[in-house]
Amino acid sequence: MNTRLSAFLDAERERVNAALAAVADLSVQGAPASLHEPMRYALATPGKRIRPILCVCAYRAVHGTPVHAAVYRLAAAVEIVHTYSLVHDDLPSMDDDALRRGRPTVHTVFGVHRAMLAGAALIPAAVRVLDGAARALELDAATRRALVAELCRAGGAEGMVGGQLMDLEGEGHALDGDALEGVHRRKTGALLAAALRVGAVAGGADQRALSALSVYGEDLGLAFQIVDDVLDVTGDAAQLGKTAGKDETAMKTTYPALFGISGAQTRAEGYVAAAMLALRAGGLDSEPLEWIARYVLDRRH
Repeated sequence: MNTRLSAFLDAERERVNAALAAVADLSVQGAPASLHEPMRYALATPGKRIRPILCVCAYRAVHGTPVHAAVYRLAAAVEIVHTYSLVHDDLPSMDDDALRRGRPTVHTVFGVHRAMLAGAALIPAAVRVLDGAARALELDAATRRALVAELCRAGGAEGMVGGQLMDLEGEGHALDGDALEGVHRRKTGALLAAALRVGAVAGGADQRALSALSVYGEDLGLAFQIVDDVLDVTGDAAQLGKTAGKDETAMKTTYPALFGISGAQTRAEGYVAAAMLALRAGGLDSEPLEWIARYVLDRRH
């Protein structure tokens, strides 16, 4: 990873983390006291913050600078939805994992019931944060509705939830390449693309730019998943911050299983190339978005 990208990601991650900390009180507002701890624990779990950073990058690509502080709160709403999905993915009834991002998962600390309900509570919390940030940006009602619809669509049955079910139903069954791509366009690609679309819509993107960022996000999401699959085979828990080898244990079809490690990496490179081509076709000149595409390929955790 080049030093400029590393410095950029560190600075943006710090801003996103500050925004998450700032909206934590709003996120738990009105919740029973016993939900406060697991919700705050989940939100404070460290991470790469790629989705919210992409959201801000898309806003900057179509709107320019400076970036209003509320844009980071908008991006934090995307991360809250991602966080709920991780809390639920780790549950015993799903992937049954005890480690996430280098520390114990929410259900291992607070119990299954509190974790499950804390994850569910984060969904409307994200919408509340999103709408508040959109109002701070003085976006009109139609745009605010479009942002909420975008986030809910990606986080719901059309996106992550549907993809997670397809992933669970695929355990123990051999999937072909098209079926596997269908799972991960929903499970991983939907929220990545939505993060970019949220930032772009808030920034006033035209249809050409919005379409380009959507394609970029969908292709980047598939590359991200392929690299995840490869790392699950080649990495270890200390490196990944989560349990390695889970896919094989769960008898899931993965890209390395279908195409081999080298073939999977080649496919990831193809998706990244397509993502960057989409940016150029949309007339978007964004060095950070190109950097992040390369980072997705080269990351080690």
